[in-house]
Amino acid sequence: MFIYLRHLRQRLIKSNSILKYFLYGLGELVLIVMGILLALYVDNWNDHRLEKKREQFYLTELRAEFEGSRIKLENLISANRATYKKAGEIANVMAFGGKDLNEIEFSGLLFHSFSDEMTYNPNNSVLQEMLNSGRLEYLSDPNLRGHLTTWSSRLEQIRQQEQNLRDQRSEVMELTLREGGDIRAILENTGILTGEMGLEPSPEKGSNMDLLQSRSLENHLLIFILTAQLTEKNHYQPLYEEIEIILELIDKSLAD
Repeated sequence: MFIYLRHLRQRLIKSNSILKYFLYGLGELVLIVMGILLALYVDNWNDHRLEKKREQFYLTELRAEFEGSRIKLENLISANRATYKKAGEIANVMAFGGKDLNEIEFSGLLFHSFSDEMTYNPNNSVLQEMLNSGRLEYLSDPNLRGHLTTWSSRLEQIRQQEQNLRDQRSEVMELTLREGGDIRAILENTGILTGEMGLEPSPEKGSNMDLLQSRSLENHLLIFILTAQLTEKNHYQPLYEEIEIILELIDKSLAD
């Protein structure tokens, strides 16, 4: 192609035709410009393809991460709900002076109400890496970027509420001991002492039934139940809805 153009230019020069030479030069310029534009187009297309591929990679990783976070939160909500419902059963019995509840049942309710701490620990390694390195800009959806940017602050609010719930749980446990609670009796009656712990049962059976008459324990128990319920309603559920929104935005971006 270039050899042909060079020969054509030489012939036009020899022919002394200024107009033809001008038209040739114009045509050659147009070809050069078109070549440059074509090269830029191919380069931009390739850059866009690489950017899209990179975005798809991070979207896929984020989706797996937030799907795992959703499952963890579902399990945590179920565990927290089971905890405050068991505690609620104790509160209902205490309202009627501790009737219709035997020692073994009471031990089981005490154990299942306060044996678990509520802690939400999602795996956000991909998101954290993107935030730290500035790679969040790889995501083309500004709405998705906005939700991901506020994720850390939402988790911090969850941690503060969970600490409040742990404090209320500790208050009940400490008060149980101060009111003469028998931990061995609870562990024996639930089978934990001789099972998981592998210890011998006491020859003299202890009792915690007097705790059902404690007004102080009832007060702290009610505060614990309320705190656990508010943790679910005002923190866990909104966070679950936020995860649903993020997953929906990720799926939309993956489909585009």
